Amino acid sequence: MDIIVLTTYNRDHVEPEYNVKILRTIPNLLESYVPDNAAYKVLRYLILPATTFISTFFICLRYRPKLMHVHSSTSITSGACLFSLLFRIPVFVDVQDMFPGEFPLNRIIKIGCMPRYIALGKKVEKMLVSINIPNKNILTLPIARLPIERKIMETSKRKMNDREINILFVGELTKIKGIDILLESFKIASNQSINLFLKIIGDGPLHAYCKEFICNNNLNIKLLGRLNHDKTMEEISISDIIVLPSRTESFGRVILEAFEFEKPVIATDVGGIPELLKNGENGVLVNPCDPKGLADAMLKLGKDNILREKLGKSGKQSLEGMLSFEDLAKKL
Repeated sequence: MDIIVLTTYNRDHVEPEYNVKILRTIPNLLESYVPDNAAYKVLRYLILPATTFISTFFICLRYRPKLMHVHSSTSITSGACLFSLLFRIPVFVDVQDMFPGEFPLNRIIKIGCMPRYIALGKKVEKMLVSINIPNKNILTLPIARLPIERKIMETSKRKMNDREINILFVGELTKIKGIDILLESFKIASNQSINLFLKIIGDGPLHAYCKEFICNNNLNIKLLGRLNHDKTMEEISISDIIVLPSRTESFGRVILEAFEFEKPVIATDVGGIPELLKNGENGVLVNPCDPKGLADAMLKLGKDNILREKLGKSGKQSLEGMLSFEDLAKKL
């Protein structure tokens, strides 16, 4: 079975382990740091869907796919779903956040050929039902426990610098992931503590903005860029706090990864995150788009080693009874 992935980020290449072909449409350069720019939104909704449609057309001419699988929250979704409808290729829409409940995605994700929907969590399932998608067309996946290699688990005992509280963010550098809020929060927290150190794993359209913000405010932050899975797990294992400031999220994979290493998590109270993270029990929930609230949470956890240890252990216990990835694959 051939698997072809169309993306806006990676260069064309083949993943040798699984023989997955990675093909690239135009770069995702339209997502710049322009909070309320109507022209930017028009460009995004017109150009990316069109280029996706054209890219998909040539892919189909060459590879003749029998099934399409798209993510619903990207600007290329409309082009892929329209292609599915016109050329009668069945489509699976993988819904990983809450944006499909908003216009125009609530219309777009319905236009594919025989569309079926994969919902990551009950919250996403309810959202899909609320926009009149039949339950019979929705496959809701339970949260599955992530496989972590033993050699990486053993590094969790290592600590980089006992004098600093190491905070870690893992994700794309986009407004959706709340990276702008995190930087503002860290600036506030840094004015009250000199012992905080933030590391950021990931890349994205706001990379230049992040670099400029860090430099202008002389913040103790290190941009690590994209790391492979093992390196990312190692960074999680030697961190004190994991932070997830998303504006929307289905559940947040990094939360599960943090739980595996008994690391406390601060995350926003959005999407399906509260299904996994219980405030004060196995983590800390804060309001989205609230730099002061996030800063206060980082300072509180940073100063309280006992609380960090308690939340970390509770997080690890939360994983008990979860399905493994192998179990999830059988369900699919």
